[in-house]
Amino acid sequence: MPKVTSVEPQKKSASRRTKRFNVFLDGEFAFGADEDLVVNRRLVVGKVIPSEELDQILFEAEVGKLMERMYRWFSIRQHSEKEVRDYFRVKNLESRVKGKEERSQVVIDAVVERLKQKGMINDLEFAKAWTEARRKSKQKGIRAIRSELFQKGIDKEIIEEVTRVESQESSEEDLARQALEKKMRFWKNLPALEFKKKAFEYLMRKGFEYEVAKEVIEKDINLM
Repeated sequence: MPKVTSVEPQKKSASRRTKRFNVFLDGEFAFGADEDLVVNRRLVVGKVIPSEELDQILFEAEVGKLMERMYRWFSIRQHSEKEVRDYFRVKNLESRVKGKEERSQVVIDAVVERLKQKGMINDLEFAKAWTEARRKSKQKGIRAIRSELFQKGIDKEIIEEVTRVESQESSEEDLARQALEKKMRFWKNLPALEFKKKAFEYLMRKGFEYEVAKEVIEKDINLM
């Protein structure tokens, strides 16, 4: 049975969210481990590791390594569960093309579960944040938001809940008007019919319902 002969801090671990260590067994480097794994498995010099425990430790080490990648990825923005699974699917395709070893589904499932335990994957909170951001920065209509959340793999029940609350808190007409204002200076000299056509097509692309676009355009055309 292998024995732990050294546990050394990784030189670049200071910039990461968790400390990482290089674990040596019988004088040779065996695997990298995060602080949680070192503590939970009591990986100290002199520890003898049974083969069945070593297999589990190596599995947990692989999960921990992928978690480091997730910390960096999530620091950019929050992600849905489907986005995480799609990320690993793409990475596995890249590995297959390059002839490298792919991540097993068991490891990926374990990473997803740990992300959920840490509150990093939370599709309800993701949907709320996504909706708020898209409404503010892009003036997207509820129809477009629903479509985007569906593509992100969010459950129908969550989509309905989040978009219902958003519709109650912000007026579709006001948001459509804000979106249209950005185009007014470009279209202000157009004939009325041409303006209406462009404005209607623009608001429909932004995901507003037909009746909302129609009402806003009919009111604003008289303000030009």
